[in-house]
Amino acid sequence: RVAITAGIPDSEKWQLPMKNYNDQDGVEETKETIKKLKELIVEEMNDDSSKNEPRWIIMYFDYNMESDGRLTGKEIMLKWCPDGVKVKSRMTFASSSKGLTDALNGFKALVVQADELDEIDDLLPRFQKGLLK
Repeated sequence: RVAITAGIPDSEKWQLPMKNYNDQDGVEETKETIKKLKELIVEEMNDDSSKNEPRWIIMYFDYNMESDGRLTGKEIMLKWCPDGVKVKSRMTFASSSKGLTDALNGFKALVVQADELDEIDDLLPRFQKGLLK
């Protein structure tokens, strides 16, 4: 499980390897990964050289369903396109997303758009409630 983005000069800092899958430790690690992801996004938003750049972020979520407590996992591709991205960049990003998913043979992930940090916070609760499938 890794959160990755493309086209970043120091992309290693964006790789957040996870050690636990499909167990309760994985659920806690998912929460920590979301926290680290948000910290990286905030850091980038405050950096004038890379501010307001759209990103594709791919990650695996482990979570417990609220309805019955069962452990579940899901891959997502988060399309991060913050407010302030230039219209041309936004349009290129939107049109390239389909090409990216088509090029990833066998890649089956839920594609979720996020424009604000609050939307990233909202992902895990939405998975747990069964609102994202």
